[in-house]
Amino acid sequence: MNLLRELYYRMIAFCYAVYIRFVYWSSKVDIEGKDRLLQKEEREKFIFIFWHGESFSLYPVLKGRKPYVIVTSASRGNYIAPLCRYFGYFPIRLQDRKEKGNSFHILRKVIENGDGDLTLSLDGPVGSYHCPKDFPFTLAIYLRRRIIPMSLKIKRKLYIKKRWDHFIIPLPFNRISVKFHQPEELSRIDRKDDFSSLKLKIKTEMELHERN
Repeated sequence: MNLLRELYYRMIAFCYAVYIRFVYWSSKVDIEGKDRLLQKEEREKFIFIFWHGESFSLYPVLKGRKPYVIVTSASRGNYIAPLCRYFGYFPIRLQDRKEKGNSFHILRKVIENGDGDLTLSLDGPVGSYHCPKDFPFTLAIYLRRRIIPMSLKIKRKLYIKKRWDHFIIPLPFNRISVKFHQPEELSRIDRKDDFSSLKLKIKTEMELHERN
């Protein structure tokens, strides 16, 4: 990537960061479960999962924990990566279709050299909408970490309906509710049904919070 193109992506990311910070500053934000799960003295490191379409709206929430974020190596990742850095996150670039075993190896190597949480979308990176993937659950077993689902309810928002993830853009002067659900501990036994029971449980709880 040449210098001008990199500067272009950084400018886009900066504008996005300024906007979402203003949204949070101007809105009434309620974060359920943060006091119990996100205290600075908490030593346990988690895998946080969320719906892909809500990713932009969640950047300010985890900035205090400085987590690692899985970011696509495709072109759209060129502005997502600097946006993550603006909030103190550490992006890890992975190919969308990369063989899972290699991805696990890369993630473990990076994370073992650091001391942060990991965040990734539950239905990403290419969909379908609200269809949980195996990858976060298999990764949790591989890294021996508990999963914490995050869900979001926004009173006033715009959707980009042409995108598979129904990408959400929150509006300023809003009401935003973020919920950290109960941590889920996985074992190899959960693989027997391809995580179907756990997927249904998490999907139901996340969508219920969004509707209520």
